[in-house]
Amino acid sequence: MKLRILGICLFLAFQGGAPANAEDAAGIVKKVNGSVTVSRSALPLAATPGMAVFVADRILTGADGSVGITLRDDTLLSYGPNSAVVLDRFAFNPATHDGNLLVSLLKGSMVFVTGLIGKKTPEAVSVKLRNATIGIRGTEFAAEVEEEK
Repeated sequence: MKLRILGICLFLAFQGGAPANAEDAAGIVKKVNGSVTVSRSALPLAATPGMAVFVADRILTGADGSVGITLRDDTLLSYGPNSAVVLDRFAFNPATHDGNLLVSLLKGSMVFVTGLIGKKTPEAVSVKLRNATIGIRGTEFAAEVEEEK
């Protein structure tokens, strides 16, 4: 009985940093090549296809890594090697297509294809770079941020 209680306590202790459920997910990892990590609540997780992505997740790709992510509004995010990205803000109402999106590209490269939020309300979508913020007014773009020397 003590082992059972201990097991339940350990299970619950390690679940504390995880989001409540997959319905809270902003999107899903669609494709992974090479080394890709998702840091959630300071816990690094190896990215895998089908993995949920949440607000505040930090996505890191290695020298051989790239990743494709689809958000719930059908925004497509692709990150190349040696990239670091944070999903700062994502809210989406599937009935009205209202919402907002803010992604920070800390380093590396990305390709961004606007989903339903950007098509309905382009000013609600932004990508933050080290020294600038890109307001999205079109449907797709590519960006690259080099590491500071």
